[in-house]
Amino acid sequence: MGKTSVDARRHVRELGQFFTDVNSVAEAIVDEFIKARKKKKYLKQSLKRFIEKGLIERQRGRLSVTRKGAAFFGRIAVKEEFRGARSWDGKWRLIAFDVPVNADKKRYQLRSLLKEFGFYQLQKSVWIYPSYLEEKFWKLLVDLELDRYCKIMIVEFLEGDAEVRHHFKQVVESR
Repeated sequence: MGKTSVDARRHVRELGQFFTDVNSVAEAIVDEFIKARKKKKYLKQSLKRFIEKGLIERQRGRLSVTRKGAAFFGRIAVKEEFRGARSWDGKWRLIAFDVPVNADKKRYQLRSLLKEFGFYQLQKSVWIYPSYLEEKFWKLLVDLELDRYCKIMIVEFLEGDAEVRHHFKQVVESR
């Protein structure tokens, strides 16, 4: 992964946290926020992209988070919190799903979400994760209307789990 993509994700997190905290703010305050950072140019580019994508809107000298932006930044906040919870209790969390063919977009959305949150694909429609799943993750599934396609299992024994243990090595060994 290139340094640019790592920086871009950090900028999204920083600006997302900033706008989640304040929701609407004068442009001068945003300028001060950016000036306090090392990579001002890239933060400004990220802010410009947020405005172009409709995540943030500019009105009469103020920047405000749109509904689309609130959903986007909220999702990032949940993902960051989710990644922080990394202690294994010896139980695997499995999510199996069955999405009808006429809802291909939902299947793609669900797979993307599971990948984003660090799940491991055990089989075509069975994904696994070693840690407790926060309530915010379930709320996100419900908000995206993906919960109706999912079955969740908590498993203590998984036959032939060597490959999965290797994939989640840092989490599993911290137990």
